[in-house]
Amino acid sequence: MNGRVLAGRPWRTLVTALVGLALLVIPATASAHAILIASNPPLGAVTPVAPAVLRLEFSEAVTLLNPSQDCQVVDSTGASIESAPCHVNPSNVRELDAPLTPGIAAGTYTVRYQVVSSDSHVVGAALPFAVGHGPVGLPYLGNRPGQGPSETSAWEVSARFAELVGLGGLFALLAFRWLIWRPAWGPEHRQRGFGAADREAALGWGRDLFWTAFGVLAVGSMIAEGYLLVVYSATALGTGVLRALHDTSGIGTVLSGTRFGSLIQYRGALLFVLFALGAWQFLDEFGSSATPRPPSPTGKPLPGAMMALAIIGVLWGLSSQGHASQAPAHLVQELADVVHLGAAAIWIGGLALTLLVVWRLPKAVPGAGVAVATDVLARFSRVALVSVAAVVLTGMIRSFGELSAPNQLWTTTYGQLILLKVGLLGVAGLVALRNRRITLTIERRTATQAKALATVRNAAVLELAIAVAIVLVAALLVAEVPGRIT
Repeated sequence: MNGRVLAGRPWRTLVTALVGLALLVIPATASAHAILIASNPPLGAVTPVAPAVLRLEFSEAVTLLNPSQDCQVVDSTGASIESAPCHVNPSNVRELDAPLTPGIAAGTYTVRYQVVSSDSHVVGAALPFAVGHGPVGLPYLGNRPGQGPSETSAWEVSARFAELVGLGGLFALLAFRWLIWRPAWGPEHRQRGFGAADREAALGWGRDLFWTAFGVLAVGSMIAEGYLLVVYSATALGTGVLRALHDTSGIGTVLSGTRFGSLIQYRGALLFVLFALGAWQFLDEFGSSATPRPPSPTGKPLPGAMMALAIIGVLWGLSSQGHASQAPAHLVQELADVVHLGAAAIWIGGLALTLLVVWRLPKAVPGAGVAVATDVLARFSRVALVSVAAVVLTGMIRSFGELSAPNQLWTTTYGQLILLKVGLLGVAGLVALRNRRITLTIERRTATQAKALATVRNAAVLELAIAVAIVLVAALLVAEVPGRIT
């Protein structure tokens, strides 16, 4: 594919097709993560006499937000047959117990439940059983729990996508500044043939870009976390998103009563710390109006390192919330997930920032822009190569943690989404390799830099669009049942 093709309509058509392919794999209904693995009496079957306590056993720990509404045992008319409220078994948090009224008559009864699993997913069902001689009738649905948005709804997917973009973007911004932008101004790059004024103008442009992006992403991440909290509350409480937005007591229950709530508070606190550290760094870099400071590539190392630690802590909080936290060897899986998220952020976010530098800097600073953009592009090409390798390696580790057999790659939705991610990553890799070859040519033939940079820029747009589709698939993957528990 040559530069003229990439610059025209065909690449846009391909991008649209790839994003459409990702959207086509969205299932119509939500999937559970805490799987019901046993019950007494057996659900869907006939039992001669009802037990004193109905017991449901799940594959992982569960939480009831509202016991009186989220766990009910009813007859065919919807009347309760419980003698006491349903509750989580204190000696085994993977079990729900519902004491039943003694001597219930023969007939069909329904267990209706909605629980929050340890990996923060909301699980609900309405399942029948019969007492006496049967047969087992249809379950009583009524206004059963679980009327909120499903975990694969547009609400949930958009909330997770916004979270990944915001948090990943912050990490990518910090990594770009220290791994790509700063080395572009190292000792070996000081003699480029442009003057001190052009150097200062290019550094000032980079500083303004960093802090504008930091402000947008920091505020955007906080908004994304709030948006996710509201949508998650709607799902957990079985209500609409707009209604959940006005239900402060319900949101408070989610914050105080679920592991998800604890982790989102943790991430919110670290984001506030990150924002405060950013304000400190900003004031230190710019100085005062009376004594402004000249721009530098990165500012002081200490606040930058503290900001990096804060965002790494946020990413760990994200990994501790989902599938990795419940996988075998969960600490290894969580670490692999953090590295996976970070490496993907460095690649995708760094690609977006490099594209912006290559596109805008030559226009903003004509005297230095092409040379600096070339150095940035060359440095990013090397960093991206390592990042993608880390994404592949940690992705394999995560797949081993979530799949128990190779055939689950094509027999489960979870595995199919992994294959889709791998396919998109492969296409993006081919585009990236082509860009790397052009980048190496640019470094050797400086006379054609401007034209070659335009060719790379056009191809990078395609690579970025594929990368965004991969993030969308990742947002879908979070909602699916890992193969190991299907």
